[in-house]
Amino acid sequence: MELKFNINGINLFFNINDKKQIRLYYLGLDSFLSKLPEDVLSEFRFVEVQVAGLAQNEHHGIKNTSTYFGKNALYENHEYKELKDKKILKIVTKDDYLKVNTYFTFFNGTKTFNVYNEVENIYKEELTLEYVSSFYYYGLANGIKNNKSKNLNFHYAHNSWHTEAQWKNESFYDLGLYNGNKNLSMKRINLNNTGSWSTKEYLPISIVENKLTKEFILTQIENNGSWHIECGEARDEYYLAASGPTFIDNHWAKTLEPGEFFEGVKCSVVVERGFEEVFRELTKYRRIVRRKFRDCVEIPTIYNAYMHGLWDNPSEEELIPMIDICSELGVDYFCIDAGWFKDDYNNWDRLGDWEVSKVRFPNGLKAVMDYIRKKGMKPGLWFEVEAAGSLSKLFNEKPKEWFFIRNGKETLHHNRKQLDFRNKEVVDFVDKIIVNAIENYGLDYIKMDYNTCSGPGTELKSDSLGDGLLEHARAYLKWINSVYDRYPNLVIENCGSGGCRMDQLMLNSHSIQSTSDQTDYRLYPYLSGNVLTAATPEQAGVWSYPKDDRIEIKDINEEIVAMNMCNAMLGRIHLASKIYLLDNHLLKLIKEGINYYNNIKNIKISSYPIYPKGTANFGDREVVSGLLNEKRIILGIWNTANDKNEIVINLSKYKVKNLKLAYPLTLETNYIFDETTQILKIKFNKFQPYAGRIFEGEL
Repeated sequence: MELKFNINGINLFFNINDKKQIRLYYLGLDSFLSKLPEDVLSEFRFVEVQVAGLAQNEHHGIKNTSTYFGKNALYENHEYKELKDKKILKIVTKDDYLKVNTYFTFFNGTKTFNVYNEVENIYKEELTLEYVSSFYYYGLANGIKNNKSKNLNFHYAHNSWHTEAQWKNESFYDLGLYNGNKNLSMKRINLNNTGSWSTKEYLPISIVENKLTKEFILTQIENNGSWHIECGEARDEYYLAASGPTFIDNHWAKTLEPGEFFEGVKCSVVVERGFEEVFRELTKYRRIVRRKFRDCVEIPTIYNAYMHGLWDNPSEEELIPMIDICSELGVDYFCIDAGWFKDDYNNWDRLGDWEVSKVRFPNGLKAVMDYIRKKGMKPGLWFEVEAAGSLSKLFNEKPKEWFFIRNGKETLHHNRKQLDFRNKEVVDFVDKIIVNAIENYGLDYIKMDYNTCSGPGTELKSDSLGDGLLEHARAYLKWINSVYDRYPNLVIENCGSGGCRMDQLMLNSHSIQSTSDQTDYRLYPYLSGNVLTAATPEQAGVWSYPKDDRIEIKDINEEIVAMNMCNAMLGRIHLASKIYLLDNHLLKLIKEGINYYNNIKNIKISSYPIYPKGTANFGDREVVSGLLNEKRIILGIWNTANDKNEIVINLSKYKVKNLKLAYPLTLETNYIFDETTQILKIKFNKFQPYAGRIFEGEL
């Protein structure tokens, strides 16, 4: 029996044999090209669930394959329904122990769906889950007859502090999948995260490229904690498995009583042809599934007093000239960053009490917030509510049950404890702090920072460390959304030491994401466009600090200011630094940049990222990234050679017309665009060793 679906241009072909085993043997845009011997067809499972005490009867090492459920589950039924804005395919499978509902949800207007598994214990005794797949697909080498692992490419992104979204592309062969016996291998390609910083090492995104069919399958795990992605080989074929936390890799296990359910982590899946194309579709999906933020439509400009400004030592005296100049420049939001609650310079150890420093703010914090409003801007304030510093009353006076516990002890990182949001008293405590700040100071903006990592989780009142972390992470987002429910026009920025918690669930529940803490404007171009693979352009906050405090004021020139503004132009401007010290001709460049940013808002909120010369890598002599919608193209071009440089860009893929310099219009820019050949050439002279330019054109 065959079940064949074409949903939003994506084909899913299932086979149900005489034993009622169901297999997903094709996922793609066209047709299945390989042959299906019965012994190979048995591998095309789309659900894997491992239960403690049940065997994985395969030579598997620590791969999450050939689970007892995966091998023994039988087709029960399926249901397909079309709603106004989406289509849902539900397939029910079960064995003697578990029943699993697999939900594929397709969203209109994009070749993207999300999928997850809901697991029910139908056995007479409790069962402990050790692995629940979110998305599992065997058959990546569709149509490839020879050198299969050399014709499958794996795209993935390193992601860490100051070095976010660094994409790499390697063949399965180069990553160690050699198909040495055309049967089984212990080797796996493995992306993994353990802990509450969900993106501290990698983005939770992988892409498998079939070089024969030109199809790209992108998977994105949607979890603000631990997750796992792996690829491997079996019987001359290749699989991709994506999931939330696992027992082997993330210390996760979940015990279900008879009749009890567990809802797995969602995975979004894109099927398209081309790197830019899969991110076009993923960007559409991200806009559909996130909360409906007014901020993501209006995308106002933001000034934050931290970066190359006051850092974590703000005071009323030093904030006033910053507020004044931002008002003159037309900034919309002014945010006071870390340190407002401490008298001394020991910031982090005092996290948790949130009492305004009378030394720094002798007239109170409200006086400064009122002054921001008087100057025509909306006030914002920094918090880090998930941590308790060692000198705070929160750290020293609250019971053990408020915090993460491991091996019987409260976990400590940077002299901080991790609050547990499964505890209602914790949620009430934090909620009161935030609500009081909103009400007392009239806050319109909150920067919610997070500068620690929980480790694998908490053992308190949980089945495993990973279980405690997963439930805490879900509880945290439930609380964040409750704040939005009460204050729908509030802007909440998600920051995790920059982009160390830059996952889809956090982006669904925060209208803006801090994409990096990078402090060197000369290195920022390597991130500015790349981070748009992790966040939509209207959510991707990027620092611009024209007055770099490592550079003497006399040495700040027009190219430094313009490059800082270009760095943020493709995303959301996070203006910073002591710009009030700059001369008027430099301030005019900032104002010009803000004006252009405001002019392209409507383009930005409907565009997706493009990379005419590929994504950037640290050390590149040039960077080219951009935005594209149905009518316009915006290109960011950076010289990062530390020397004069000519950059040549082929735009024939986009069929561009009337391409012109858009910013800065007042600086020397030597360029030629040949509309016939679609070649853009731009020359940077010896006085422009680091420089940025923005171009705009029609399609």
